[in-house]
Order: sequence, then C-alpha cells, then structure tokens
Amino acid sequence: MLAMSLAGAAQAQGIDYAAIFAREAARVTEAGTENGAAVETLQMENGIELRRLTAEDGTVTYEGIDRSGLGAVGCLYRIYFELDAAGRFCPWAPPPEAAQTFEQRLNRIATFVAENGEPRLPPEEVPAMLDAAREAYGREVARLGCPEPGEGMQGFAAALASEAMDPVLDMALSVPRLPVTLPCL
Repeated sequence: MLAMSLAGAAQAQGIDYAAIFAREAARVTEAGTENGAAVETLQMENGIELRRLTAEDGTVTYEGIDRSGLGAVGCLYRIYFELDAAGRFCPWAPPPEAAQTFEQRLNRIATFVAENGEPRLPPEEVPAMLDAAREAYGREVARLGCPEPGEGMQGFAAALASEAMDPVLDMALSVPRLPVTLPCL
C-alpha cells in the first residue's frame, strides 16, 4: 500500500466518535484494560463495534471495528482515495483506464461514507469532501514527497481496478453502517 501517513488526508470522511459515545452513553460498557488503557465499547447496529481507549495520562483514542463480515468501508475509502490522489499529485499514476475506475469507485464509496458517517453529509457534499481531502493530500505530498509505489503497486492497483472488485464493493456497500477502518485488508 502507499504511505499510509499520507492517507491522513482521507480522514475528511470523519467519524465523530466522541459525539457517538456521548449520545449513546447509556449503552457504553467497560471492557477492561489493554496496554494500560481503560477500554470501553459500544455495539452499534449492523455489526459495528466502537472502542474508546483512555490512557493513564488521560489521552483518549477511538477505534471502529466492522464485524459485519462485509468489509470496513473506511478502509476501502482510504485505499481508493490514496490511489486516486497519488495519480493526481505524484509522478506514479495508474494506467488511464485504472485511474478512471478508481475515481468512479471512490465517488461511490465516498457517497456511502458521507451518508453513513458521523455527522452524516448529503450526497451533494461529496465533491467538496473529496476536494478538501485531495487538497490536504496535496499539502502532505508537498511536505513529505510522494510515496514510493514499489514493484507490487502496479499489480495491486490493477487488482483494485479489475472487474473482480465489483462484487466486493457491491457487498461492502450493501448495508448502511459507520464507515470504520478496521480491519483493513
């Protein structure tokens, strides 16, 4: 995969975990500790588990895990976003037919993300969401440089652009749920 440090730009989809935990406080359960952090969980609809980890110093981090068996849509979003963005900002680019497929699939996934994220966004805001994420990606590329694609990247990109991915995406996008990123491939 490309440098995931640059994928932070794809976080524009946003899941306001703190707001969800506040709204659903009565359903939050304590799950013990993990690496010295207190762990609380929240079971959402359609197989999504949210975790809030509070470190001893008070630092809070969140995780979203898709246990639906359909695939973590946030992961798909990040991968397709990064391939699309790398093709726009970096010298390495997928073949033109793959680039068009990435953009089409990214738009489809981004619409799902917008409609199922927290807060939810209407589909007409997807272009602005993607533009903001691409702008952030471009700033990161200017700061850090382009990710090295490696020899396997062309094969990975070709696989993600292939027709074989159509049923995978159809299944992943078949059930509305929070577009969390775990497990990621």
